[in-house]
Amino acid sequence: MADTDLLTLKRAKAGNIRKVLDAVVAVAPMSAPVPETFTVAGALQELPPEYRTIGWVSKKDGYKWSRDTDSSDIESHGSVEPTRRDITKDVTGLAMTAQETSRLTLELSNNVDLSEARLVDGELSYTRQVAPSTRYWRLIAIGIDGSGSDAFYVINVLPRATISEYGELTWSDEDALTYPLTWSATVDQDLKYSFRQVLAGPGFESRAADMDFSGAVAVA
Repeated sequence: MADTDLLTLKRAKAGNIRKVLDAVVAVAPMSAPVPETFTVAGALQELPPEYRTIGWVSKKDGYKWSRDTDSSDIESHGSVEPTRRDITKDVTGLAMTAQETSRLTLELSNNVDLSEARLVDGELSYTRQVAPSTRYWRLIAIGIDGSGSDAFYVINVLPRATISEYGELTWSDEDALTYPLTWSATVDQDLKYSFRQVLAGPGFESRAADMDFSGAVAVA
């Protein structure tokens, strides 16, 4: 082995430190298609028309991605650590606080379908189901770092997501009326996955080699 120093051995690349400067979350009924690709020649493409966007979310909370895992251990006599470990649970979650009061945020935060809702004498009313059913959605989150020829997209796809937790709704003269939502990903039996990530854009393509990706390699 040859002599080296710590800086050389680290092979650190500051250009690989990314932020998500802006993002959008779009949801659609389960009947909607999930795009295979999201860019053409590096340019971001429109989503299918069935997708609706949640709009502004709280800057303080942002978009928080979680991963809840459990494992089952086998312990063996004479070993001070488990000799076998199997992952028995792996659930991706997304928490956000929507700020816009719209049909979509009302539908999501109340678990209701307002597609047939109509104004009557200038009023809109709806009721929550006494025994609500679980609703599933296509969910696509698109984040961006950089812009123009340096745009770097991080895209997370949850093909069968459901809202697993509803936050408190606060009426206050200091804060906006918001809709805290926590999503959980579940496996889509047709697509065979619960979570898919896509990295794209000219900013990614120009840095792919620095990120240790090279060539056009499809990853299942």
